[in-house]
Amino acid sequence: MRFLLVSDLDNTLVGDDAALSMLNQSLQKNREQMYLIYATGRSYASARALQREHALLEPDFWITGVGSEIYRDGAQDPQWAKQISEGWDRDQAIFIAQQFQPLSLQPISEQNPHKISYFLDPKAHTNTLIDLQRALTDAGLAMQVVFSSNRDVDILSAKGDKGRAVLYLREQLNIPAETTLVCGDSGNDISLFEHSTLGLIVGNAQPELLRWYRKHGRPGHYLAVKHYAWGILEGLHHFQLGR
Repeated sequence: MRFLLVSDLDNTLVGDDAALSMLNQSLQKNREQMYLIYATGRSYASARALQREHALLEPDFWITGVGSEIYRDGAQDPQWAKQISEGWDRDQAIFIAQQFQPLSLQPISEQNPHKISYFLDPKAHTNTLIDLQRALTDAGLAMQVVFSSNRDVDILSAKGDKGRAVLYLREQLNIPAETTLVCGDSGNDISLFEHSTLGLIVGNAQPELLRWYRKHGRPGHYLAVKHYAWGILEGLHHFQLGR
């Protein structure tokens, strides 16, 4: 039976070229035994550019926009887009978010029909995101607020994050949780760990993910000592996958 490897890109898979080269060689040897998915906050176009820049292996699927889009063979999955559209009202969410001065819209390249992205002022009150989530919920919107890298704020469908996208693909591929390994480094990867049995947190993880791990981590979640792709290799060895 094939196993499934799901990895974030920036600062998880990508960050140390020597480590990435070593991991690529290992994965190539086991390519027929695995499915490979990249799960990133980047847009599909930006993720493809990163792939070309760092010679990333071609995955079976791309989860982009923090889980708001799924691509295979260059085409977006229309069923996923339909599924996460339930309870989604982009205009109303933007209207609500505009009431929060610490938030500033990210460039248009970072927006898509099912993701609204902001930068958070580093001086903002710690309750800003809690209050934003409450305002969206009080308005009857099925949305979630995701914070990562100490500045990035994404408003997503409550059904449309990285973790739920992996569940959706796992069902299509008929891959059990016990042979699925997710890898990440920041807050927008938390949903991966919330919905997976096996998880690898790289040694260079961001504080928001480490806080979540210390509070909610499970026996199947492993905090690597090594950084970037070295950490993924450490995790594959720890879980005895691809051997």
